[in-house]
Amino acid sequence: MRLRPTVPRRGRRLALAGSVVALAIVVLTGSPAAADPPGPTDYRSEVTDITPEVDGITASVVGGDGFLLLEVEPGTTVEVPGYTGEPYLRFGEDGTVEENQASAATYLNESRTRTEADRDYDPEAEPEWEEVATDGRWAWHDHRIHSMAGDLSGDTEVAHRRGVPWTVPLVVDGDEVTISGSYRLLDAPSPLPWAALAIVLALALALGLGRVVPALPAAGATVLVAGIGGIVAGMAQRGESPPGAPTSPLVVILPAIAAVAGIIVLIQRGRVLRAVAALAGAAAAGGWAIVRLPVLWKAVLPTSLPAGTDRALTAVALGAAAGAAALVVRSGALAPDLGDPDGSSPAPEVAESA
Repeated sequence: MRLRPTVPRRGRRLALAGSVVALAIVVLTGSPAAADPPGPTDYRSEVTDITPEVDGITASVVGGDGFLLLEVEPGTTVEVPGYTGEPYLRFGEDGTVEENQASAATYLNESRTRTEADRDYDPEAEPEWEEVATDGRWAWHDHRIHSMAGDLSGDTEVAHRRGVPWTVPLVVDGDEVTISGSYRLLDAPSPLPWAALAIVLALALALGLGRVVPALPAAGATVLVAGIGGIVAGMAQRGESPPGAPTSPLVVILPAIAAVAGIIVLIQRGRVLRAVAALAGAAAAGGWAIVRLPVLWKAVLPTSLPAGTDRALTAVALGAAAGAAALVVRSGALAPDLGDPDGSSPAPEVAESA
């Protein structure tokens, strides 16, 4: 007769489920968004004048230099021509906004950087109107309001730092109107302080907190805090999305996953389950932070939070993710005793006939 320990099937299932969750998070964060929402930039574009002065319309730039937002009051009609003068947008008296699908501008304005159409567009083609809004508000990537240049030469950079004027024509209630403004290149902040914050936090968690508090509870609390901070930053980012260009819900979903994972770690008992949850939370918080890394070195951020707060929350999430992962590894919970089906208590041995 010989003895064989019970195989920890439950623990392996939990580990497999956690790996699938972590992999899904990586795939989702690495996939391009369906829309082209505002992103971090070093440019700021502003509307300076509307001539002649007219009632019933408001124009502004949102997303740093990304979108021209036009708000039209009921009873006012507005037509926006495309880049070759063809009909592009029209705002009706009842708040209906329509976009001409036969206009090259419709395709070009889907992206902040798109410069060439995927097919030939006829400026004289019959418009194909499609309703895009009903509240008289619409925003689009008008390439006249931001720089379309690639690498800047010395003279071009100087000009961009001084300010480049732009104009966008409209027809308001049958009268020609011009929106005027300018865009300017700003000084980019250094990412070094935020990188240092992430590194110091990760080291403090892995080498300091892990010696004072049990590793798994420490990891759970870490990803919970990182998740809550990420939810705040994600909601502030989504709140700045212009009509027609929503920010991906992943900016809120990923930190929410981290927060839920942190709660699971704190309230459950099984070591394997807690370890897997902590790693999933670290992957969610870390993936969220990695996707948002440009906020650490861009001057204008798509958020309603102060820029420093947004950068700090991103750096904290990055450092917390690394620190939490290190705490899980240090706990040894990923390699439980084979007689421990759920990682929480010894399992009895089962006798088997020779």
